Amino acid sequence: MAAVEQERSLRRWTGAFPAEVTAVPLARRIVQSELGEWGWNLEDERVRDVLLVFTELTTNAIRHASGPGDVVRMQIDEIGNCCRIEVFDSRPDLPLLEVQAACDDEHGRGLLLVQGLAHAMGEVVTVTSKKVWASVQLSV
Repeated sequence: MAAVEQERSLRRWTGAFPAEVTAVPLARRIVQSELGEWGWNLEDERVRDVLLVFTELTTNAIRHASGPGDVVRMQIDEIGNCCRIEVFDSRPDLPLLEVQAACDDEHGRGLLLVQGLAHAMGEVVTVTSKKVWASVQLSV
C-alpha cells in the first residue's frame, strides 16, 4: 500500500476575536505584521490578495454568521507556494454568493472577490458551526 504524503504547513498563525466588525481592522493589522515577520514582501500584489481574502472572509463571518458574544477564529497557513486562510464561525448555514449587487451597493461582493483571487475555496459545515477557507497562490 502506498502512503500519500501531505504537504505540511511551513508557518501557521491562529487568532480569535470577538464577533464585532470593529475587530476586523485589528485582525488584519496583526496578520499583516505576522506575514512581515515571516519574511513576506508586504508590497507584493499576491500578499495584498491574501490580506484582502482574509478581511473578506473574516467580515462575512462576523456580519452574517455570528451573534452577540460569539468569537470568530482564524488560521493562516503557508503551505508550499500557497497561503490557506480559514475562518471559523458558530453558524452552520452556508455563505451565499451575491450575484445581483448593484454598482453602488456597499455590500454583496465579498465572496465574489474571494472567488476571483483564490485558486481554491470551500467550506466545511458541522451541525453547529462552519469553516470557510480559501487558498491563494503566492507566485504565478
